[in-house]
Amino acid sequence: MVIKVKKRDAASVEYDETKIYKAIEKAVQSATKSEGDVQPHLKTIINSITERLDNIVKGYAHRGQNEVDVEDIQDLVEQQLMGAGLYDVARAFILYREEHKKARNQRLRPDASAIQDYMLVSRYARYLQDLGRRETFPEAVVRVRDMHLRRYPKASEDINWAFEQVLERRCLPSMRSMQFAGPAIEKNHARMYNCTFGICDRIEFFRDGLFLLLCGTGVGFSVEFEHVEKLPALAASVDEGTVRHFNVPDTIEGWADAMQELMLSYVDGYLVEFNYSQIRHRGSLLATSGGRAPGHVPLRRALERARNILDIAMGRKLKPIEAYDIMMHAADAVIAGGVRRSATICLFSADDGEMMNAKRGNWFEENPQRGRSNNSVKLIRDETSKAQFLRIFTKQKEWGEPGFYFANDLSHGCNPCCEIGLNPHLEVKDKEGNVTIESGWQFCNLTEINGARLQSEEDFRIAVRAATIIGTCQAGYTDFPYLGSTTEKLCRREALLGVSITGMMDSPAITLDPVMQQKMAKYAIEVNREISLKLGTEPAARLTCVKPAGSTSLLLGTASGIHPRHARRYFRRVQANKTDPVYVHFNEQNPHMCEESVWSANKTDDVITFCVEAPDEAILRSEMSAMDLLGHVHSTQQNWVVPGTARPEMNPGLYHNVSNTLSVREGEWDDVAEYIWENRADFTGISMLASSGDKLYQQAPHEEVVTAQDETLWNELIANFRSVDFTLMNEQEDSTNPQGEIACAGGACELV
Repeated sequence: MVIKVKKRDAASVEYDETKIYKAIEKAVQSATKSEGDVQPHLKTIINSITERLDNIVKGYAHRGQNEVDVEDIQDLVEQQLMGAGLYDVARAFILYREEHKKARNQRLRPDASAIQDYMLVSRYARYLQDLGRRETFPEAVVRVRDMHLRRYPKASEDINWAFEQVLERRCLPSMRSMQFAGPAIEKNHARMYNCTFGICDRIEFFRDGLFLLLCGTGVGFSVEFEHVEKLPALAASVDEGTVRHFNVPDTIEGWADAMQELMLSYVDGYLVEFNYSQIRHRGSLLATSGGRAPGHVPLRRALERARNILDIAMGRKLKPIEAYDIMMHAADAVIAGGVRRSATICLFSADDGEMMNAKRGNWFEENPQRGRSNNSVKLIRDETSKAQFLRIFTKQKEWGEPGFYFANDLSHGCNPCCEIGLNPHLEVKDKEGNVTIESGWQFCNLTEINGARLQSEEDFRIAVRAATIIGTCQAGYTDFPYLGSTTEKLCRREALLGVSITGMMDSPAITLDPVMQQKMAKYAIEVNREISLKLGTEPAARLTCVKPAGSTSLLLGTASGIHPRHARRYFRRVQANKTDPVYVHFNEQNPHMCEESVWSANKTDDVITFCVEAPDEAILRSEMSAMDLLGHVHSTQQNWVVPGTARPEMNPGLYHNVSNTLSVREGEWDDVAEYIWENRADFTGISMLASSGDKLYQQAPHEEVVTAQDETLWNELIANFRSVDFTLMNEQEDSTNPQGEIACAGGACELV
C-alpha cells in the first residue's frame, strides 16, 4: 500500500524511508554521549516505523484515506529510539524537532508584488515622454482600455467594466495589447495578436512570415510535402545581365518586401541587389512601436543566407527543409535589444526524413538558425498507426524533438505554444458553385483569467465575462492590408478568442471542477454573442483554451497555466540585461537579490532571485505525477475547451487545446505513451521533459527551498528587500524594449 505523508505546508508526498535515516543520523551526530554503535539498530527502527505506518494507513482504508501526518511519523521515531534504549539520540532528535519548529516560526514571508511589479515595468510598460518614466500598471491598463473605447464607443459600458476587473487582476488582456496598445496597433492590427498559423504553399509565405515575426507575433507554419509541392519551381539559371536594384524601405513592410523580391528573383530568373542605406542605424529610436532599431545587418545576413539555399535549389522546387531553413534565417533577422527574439513552430510530414533529423548531430553549430523553432510531426489521426506514433514518441523522449501534433486535416495547425487550433485555408465559391481554396493566415488573440483568485462560481463568472468582453473587442482588429483579403476574411469569419486560465492548480477545487468548467465555457459563448452583436462582428467559432502563461503567471503571481506549483516555497529567477534601466533601478534598491548570470556567455546579463510562496490550497509538483497532470489536461480539454467551441461546423475536428509540459519520471514513459495514444482524439500537442532535480545546475529558474542554506538565503532575501517605486526611475529617453518579450514563446515561457 502506498503511504502518503501530509507535510506541515499541507503538501502530500510519498513516504520515503531515507528521510528518516538522515534525520536519525543527524541526531546520532548531535548526541552528547556515545551509546555504542547505533547503526545495527537503524534498520530495525525504520522497519518498525514503516510497519506501524502501514497499519495506520490500513486502519484509514475504510475512510478512503492513505495519508499520515508528518508529526505522527516524528512521534513514532521518538518512541522507537526510546524503546531501543537510545535515550541520548532520542533527546537529540527532540531538540532537532524543536530547532526546526523555531526556524519555521521565524520564517519570513515574501512580498508577492516584488516580482509582479518588476515583470510589468520591464516587459510591458510603455515610456511616458512627458513624465520621463514608464507606466504603472493602472496607467498601462487605461492605455489599452482607451484604445478599445476609441474603436467601440457603443460598447463603452461593457469595456469600462471589463477593465475594472483587469485593474483588480482578475484577468488580463492580450499581452500584445499591453505592449503595443495605441498608435502601434491602430496602424498595424497584426500587433494585437499573440499567434498565427500559415502554410508554406505560395511564394508570399516567406514575405508574410517575416512581416509577422517583425510585428512580434508568434508564428506557426507547415512545410508538409503536400503544401511545399505547391510552390513554383525556381528558374534553372539567373540572368546576371538583368539586374534589379531594390532600395529597402525602413519599415517592417520594407524588410518583408525585400524577402519577397529575393524569392521572386529566383522564380523569374533575374538578379536582385539590395540597397540598405535607408535603414536606420542600430540603436535608433522606434517611435511608434517602441524599442530600438537593430540596424540593417540582421536583414542583410538573412537575405544572403536565404540566397545560398536558393542557389542550390535552382531548376527545381524547394524541398521542405530548404523552405524551413529560409524561414528560420528570416526569424534570425528579428532582433530586439541585441537578442534574437522570434517564436515559431514548424509542422512537417511524418515521412520527411530530413525534417525528422533537422536537429540531430552538430546542428547547433552548422545550422544554428534552427534554434528559432520547435519542430513537430503532423500525425493525421485516422492515418497514423500506433507504431508510427511510438517511434516519434521515443524520439521526443530521447532528444526532446521532434514533437508530435495530432490533427484531423492537413490544413489544421497551431501556434508555437500549441493551445490554439488554426486553419489558414479559405473555401471560396464562385457563382457557378465551384469551390477554390485560398491560403492566408489565421490569427487568434488571448486573454487570461487569474485562476488563483477564483473562490466561488460568482468569481469565475465575473472573470469569464471580463475576459470574453476584452477578447471579443480584440478579435475585431482585422485590417491586414499587407497580408491581403484572404487573411482578413479568415479572421473575420471565425473571430477566434483564446480565453485562458492560469493558476489553475492554485485553486483546483474551482478551476478543475468539470461541471464548473462546462458551465463557464458555455457562459463565455453567451457573453461573446452578446458583445459581438454590439460590436458588429461575427461570434467566435472557438473561444476557450489554456496557455502556458509563463510570463503572465509572474505578473499575476500564480502557477503557470494548468501546471502545479514548483514547491510550497521556491526561488524564482529572472534574467536581466545589466544595462536595462529597470534592472539598474531595482539593483540599486536590492543588490542582495542580484548576481551575474552563469548562463550569459558574454557576461552581459545578471539574474534576480525572487522568493515565491504558494497558497496553502495549491497543488505542488511533488504531489502530481505525469499521469496525474495528463488526466487533468484531458479532463480540461473535454470540459473547458471542447464546450467552448461555439461553431464546430466551421472546421470539424479542430479545437483549441490545453498547452502543457509533462515532467515524466523514469517509470512513467510507457504509461504516458499509452494514455496519449488511447486518447489521441482529445490531444493535439504535448511537450514532455524527463523529470530532474532543480539543484543539478546553478541558478535554476525554479529552485525549491529545502536545505538549511536555502532557509538562510530565503530569510536574507526577504529581510533585506526594499520595495521599489518604479515611478522614481527617471529615464531621459525611451529605452523600453517591447519586442524583447516574445509572443507565444513555445517552451521558452518559463525561462524568462
